[in-house]
Amino acid sequence: MTRRNLNDLVTQESEADIILEVKNLNVHFFTRRGEIKAIRGINFYVKRGEVLGIVGESGSGKSVTALTLVDLLPSGIGCITEGDILLNGERISDTYKKEYRIIRRKKVKLSQKRTSRKVSNHVQNIRGHISMIFQDPLTSLDPLYKVKAQMIESIMYNNRKMLIKRILEKDDIKKNKKDLVELLNFKGIQAFSEKITNLYGPDGFHQELLMIENSSIGETEKKTRIVKALHALEPLDKHIIDSLNNQLNNLRKKVWRPNNSKKYRFTGKINRILLQEAELYSIELLELVDMPHPDKVMESYPHELSGGMKQRVMIALGVANKPDILIADEPTTALDVITQYQILYLLKTLNQKLGLTIIFITHDLGVMAAIADRILVMYAGKISEIGPTKYILSEPLHPYTRGLLQSAPSISNKQVDLYSIPGQVPDLLNPPNGCSFANRCSFATERCRNDPPTFNIKGRTVNCWLYEVKENES
Repeated sequence: MTRRNLNDLVTQESEADIILEVKNLNVHFFTRRGEIKAIRGINFYVKRGEVLGIVGESGSGKSVTALTLVDLLPSGIGCITEGDILLNGERISDTYKKEYRIIRRKKVKLSQKRTSRKVSNHVQNIRGHISMIFQDPLTSLDPLYKVKAQMIESIMYNNRKMLIKRILEKDDIKKNKKDLVELLNFKGIQAFSEKITNLYGPDGFHQELLMIENSSIGETEKKTRIVKALHALEPLDKHIIDSLNNQLNNLRKKVWRPNNSKKYRFTGKINRILLQEAELYSIELLELVDMPHPDKVMESYPHELSGGMKQRVMIALGVANKPDILIADEPTTALDVITQYQILYLLKTLNQKLGLTIIFITHDLGVMAAIADRILVMYAGKISEIGPTKYILSEPLHPYTRGLLQSAPSISNKQVDLYSIPGQVPDLLNPPNGCSFANRCSFATERCRNDPPTFNIKGRTVNCWLYEVKENES
C-alpha cells in the first residue's frame, strides 16, 4: 500500500501551473463551548486558470476554507493551528498563525480578543491577489450608500497606483491620438491593442480597451467606443503630471494606506481627477459583467437593484483588483434559475477571457456540472475526494459523494420519497476518531476507526479504505 501526500499530487502537475497550495490545513474556533475543529488536515491545490468547485453539506467546512484563504476568520476566535497556504509559491499563512499564539496565551478576555489583532501589510497585500464574492450581496453592500460611492471607495483604496498610470497614459495617448485612430481604422482592434500594450504595458488605458474588447457588442460598435474614448481624453497641466509622477513613485516604494502620512495623501484637483478616473473604471467594470444601464446603476442604492444586479456589482468589485484568484461562495443561492444561469455564464466567461482562476463553493451538484473543471468534496472538515467534474458526477468513488448524488432530485426518477443519507453530521467539538463518515456509511468496517490515507485512483484522489487494493492495481 502506498500513501499519497500533497507533494506527490503536485509533482504530477507542472509547478508553473499551480497557483495555490494548501498543505495539512487545520482551522480551529475557540468558543465558550470549547475548541471546534472546523478544518482538519486538508490538502489540495488549484491550477492557474481553472475553476475548482468545493461541494458538501452545510457545516462541512467549505466557507471556512474560503475565509481562511483571505484571512477573514473571526478575529480572536478562529485561526490556523497547523498547516501552510502557498500563493504563487509564497507562504501566506505564517502571519495568520500569530493569532493562534495570542489566543492560546489567554492574556485577554474572549470579548476583548475580537478587536485584538491588527492586520499586517503582508496580509493586506495578499488580499489584493485573492478576492471573494459572498452568498448574499445585499448584506455585502451598504444600504446607506449608492453603488457609485461604494465602488469608487474600494477602487480608490486598492487601486490608486493603477488609476495614476491610467491618467498618465491617457495624457500621452492624447498627443498621439491621430496616429492611433488611423491604426485602429486600417489595421483593426487587435493591432491597436497590441500597440497600446507595447507602448504602455498591460495596465492603464489597456484595461479600458480590454473591457471594450470583452463586451458583447459588435465589431463596429467596439471601434466607435474606442474612438469615443480617445476623443474624451483631455491633456493635463504639466504641474499635475509632475505631481502624479511623484505620487506614483511614492506608491511604488510603499503600499498606500489611508491616514498614512501627508506625502501619500491626495488633495485638491489631483484627488478630483482620481475620483473621475475611478468612476470611469467603475462603469467599465459594470459593462464587463454585462450590467444593463451601468450609468443608472451607479446612481442607485442597493435596495433598488434586483438580486442578480446586486450580485453583478459584487462580481465587478471582485475583479476590480485584477486578482489571481476569485472565490465565489454560493453566489447563486438566493437567485432564480434564469439569473443563476446568467451569473454562472458570466463567471465562466471571465474565467475564459481573463484567465481568472475561480474557487466556486456550492452545495448544488447541478451547478458544479455547469461551471467546475474539478470538484473537491468536503465532509466534516475533511476532504472526501477530488477529481475531474465528469468523473466525480458519473462515477463517484467515496460513499459520501454517492450519497450526495442520490439525494439530488431527478425528473427521470419516479420515486415518491427522496433519498436521504442516514445519520447526523458529527459534532466537531468532539470529532470521532478515524473516518468521519463511518457512522453513516453502509460499507464501514473496523478499519474505518483509523484515518484513511489518500489513495490515487486513475488520476483521482479519494480518502477511503475501500480503495486500498484498487490503488495498487491502478
